Amino acid sequence: MFFLFFIAIPIIEVILFITVGKHIGLWNTIFIIIITGIIGAFLVKSQGISILNKAIEEVKLNKMPLMPIFEGIAILIAGAFLLTPGFLTDTLGCFLLIPKTRNILIKLISSYLKKKTIYKEKTIYNTNEQEKENKTFEGSYEEIDENKKKK
Repeated sequence: MFFLFFIAIPIIEVILFITVGKHIGLWNTIFIIIITGIIGAFLVKSQGISILNKAIEEVKLNKMPLMPIFEGIAILIAGAFLLTPGFLTDTLGCFLLIPKTRNILIKLISSYLKKKTIYKEKTIYNTNEQEKENKTFEGSYEEIDENKKKK
């Protein structure tokens, strides 16, 4: 199934290139493809920095930055789509760059994964050193000499 994705996307892109090229011309089609790649790279960079800052803030608050991590993955995929020449991949990349659609997609994927997996979360952060329990273990020991062992 996943293999079909790599076959279907290029075929659809070629059909779209030919169709759009017939309507607006070859050079306009090439110009649009180049411009969307440049704009996409700029948007991916700016949103990537924004998500990184959000993740840093959550770490400072002793929270696990799960949503920023997933958003970062979605932005990375969007960047790959936008840098791949084609109208369909550019459209998919733009949808992933829109925060509302990106969050909807992340929630759909996470709910699907929660149904398919067993997930238990227990995170305890202790920042107060006095609250830590000191445990002392007592016992006795006997030193064994290596020379006596060999005899």
